[in-house]
Amino acid sequence: MADSKNASNSKPVKTYRLHGVSVSIFANSAKANGEDTVFYKVSIQRTYKDGDEFRTTTSFGRDDLPIVEILARRASEYIFEQETSTKS
Repeated sequence: MADSKNASNSKPVKTYRLHGVSVSIFANSAKANGEDTVFYKVSIQRTYKDGDEFRTTTSFGRDDLPIVEILARRASEYIFEQETSTKS
């Protein structure tokens, strides 16, 4: 598992991309019931070109939604796998 100290400045532990949409997974550490634990947050964005510049947005059109669904499922599966492997 990735070191998640300084999570606010950390890079994603995993990113999935498809047709201009990306899902990034971040691992964050915290204390729960006196024990260190890791929890995950997911960021979803779409990249588009505005003139000569690339920009990102968290707004999605109708045609983006099936891609968001696929990538969100991959992110969910990754998180469940990570959580399961740390409990073994």
